[in-house]
Amino acid sequence: MNETFFASKRTFFILSAVCICIFIILNLQAAAPLIRALDGVDKSLMVALNHDGGPCADRFWDTISSNISWVPVGAALVFSLAYYKRSLLIPLFFIVGLALTITLADQIASSFLKPYFCRLRPSRNEEICGILHFVDGYRGGKYGFVSSHAANAFGVLAFLAPVIKHKATIVVLFVWSCLVVYSRIYLGVHYPGDILAGALLGVTVGTGVSIAMRWAYAKTVNLKVKLAETKDLKLGIESGIIMLTIVSTGLYMLFYNFSQAAPLPYTASGFVSMLN
Repeated sequence: MNETFFASKRTFFILSAVCICIFIILNLQAAAPLIRALDGVDKSLMVALNHDGGPCADRFWDTISSNISWVPVGAALVFSLAYYKRSLLIPLFFIVGLALTITLADQIASSFLKPYFCRLRPSRNEEICGILHFVDGYRGGKYGFVSSHAANAFGVLAFLAPVIKHKATIVVLFVWSCLVVYSRIYLGVHYPGDILAGALLGVTVGTGVSIAMRWAYAKTVNLKVKLAETKDLKLGIESGIIMLTIVSTGLYMLFYNFSQAAPLPYTASGFVSMLN
């Protein structure tokens, strides 16, 4: 089987070990001074990265942060799989694996880690919330470690990376995931540390599910001569469609939201007057 970086079992075990080590360290009393120092750095970074970009930026980042921003990407994926004629099992395993990745990443982050660590979101922390910028009064839930958005976005990235045909699409999907997670910082509801920990969780889950789906597919087919077909999983998605959809969606959100917040004639006249 042709294993890429994300689909490598060694990578999965390393990522799992890192997650477990971080979890243990965060529970050690001896690590309290280190944790307090990291918390201070995290808050400083939050203040530096969170800012008021004006109504245009507010609308843009709020839209990027919403779940609806992933709808075109999902539609492009389904459309790509619909043209995969070699085996109906492969699209089925893609869909099941993607759903499993999102479910596991989201539930581990929201149902276990957030209530376990009880770290207040920056929007709920009185030490810092007074100097942060928020959009339309949105503050999110009470706890924010780790970020579910980051876990979901990077989980999807890690799951799809081994099966995407074009490297350019992986880069675009990575940039898209970064935009999604930064939107949480811009909205003032997650620290950078929440984002990094969530991304690590997502990559671990996505990689593990990718390996599990490949193993399950091989077991289902139960014919060693068809293992070569597993290699073709890397060619299974017409990723050019996904890349085009992500770029088009991002540009649409950018221009639509900016035009709604600042109509073009007003923007142009202001720019002309500034030049004069």
